[in-house]
Amino acid sequence: MRPFAASAGHRRRVALALLVAAWAGRLGVARAQSPAAISIEGACPDGRAIERAIAALIPRGTAALPESAHATVEDAGESYRVEVQSAAVTRSRLFRDAARDCEQRARFAAVFIVLTLLPPELAVPAAPKPAPPPPPAPPAPAPPIAPPRAPRLRLEAAALGEWAPAAFASASALALGGQLQAAYRLGPIAPALSVAVEPRIDYTIGGLQVRERRVPIGAGVRVQHATRGLELAAQLELVLAPLQAQGRNSAMPASGTRLDVGARAGAQIRLGAPQRRLAPFVGFQVSLFPWPYEISTTPAGGLGTTPPLWLGVTAGLSLAR
Repeated sequence: MRPFAASAGHRRRVALALLVAAWAGRLGVARAQSPAAISIEGACPDGRAIERAIAALIPRGTAALPESAHATVEDAGESYRVEVQSAAVTRSRLFRDAARDCEQRARFAAVFIVLTLLPPELAVPAAPKPAPPPPPAPPAPAPPIAPPRAPRLRLEAAALGEWAPAAFASASALALGGQLQAAYRLGPIAPALSVAVEPRIDYTIGGLQVRERRVPIGAGVRVQHATRGLELAAQLELVLAPLQAQGRNSAMPASGTRLDVGARAGAQIRLGAPQRRLAPFVGFQVSLFPWPYEISTTPAGGLGTTPPLWLGVTAGLSLAR
């Protein structure tokens, strides 16, 4: 009976060994059918090197690849072919590598497999576009540019012509000369000074030929206003006019010097804006001397008076400073 017992124990050991072998074979089949089904035909590159390269590219390695995918890497000597098949796509590519760098082949094959099969949920999301910068703040409005300040000082030189009508016991007379004026603007009003020279005034009164010299000196105020490239001015002055009169055709020629006191009103047009430094101008003026002097001879006596009223015009250049 012992030989039969020994034979039964032996049979149990053989059955256990067969069970283990079948289980191991089933594991091998399951491993061959894993999601990372990569077939290698040839020696370069190595399958494990490809799996390591895939693990370096995606966190889960070959486990992240679709279950239906299958990749084949075929070594053709100086080149190698990578073919990827899945339910959605089939692609293949031939790579040249005469140096047979197996590590580089593994990396290239891994990149091709991952780019072909990588599921969208494992793709690295593209960085969101940065929000556009806020529009720049509008530039602050430039402060208004103040108009250039008009010069305050006026210096004027003009030719002067005056005419005295025959009125109030005086004779008609014409005077030619020159005039200088200065005005300094203080707000809307400008103090003004003027001096004129009329070296020769000839007229006849009561048969007497008279030659007169006058130097009218004025002081007053001026009001100026600029408009449309012109400057208008009105002026009022007190005038002191030293004069010298001489009878030329009397039996006993005589002369005399007096100081004529009066007032003058005038208007002026300057042909230029106030900022213009040099500009021409024309002016009109009326001078009144209410206390004229009597002109008389011996033995005829009084013949008339010096002219009390003068109407004048000026034209010249005005310098602004």
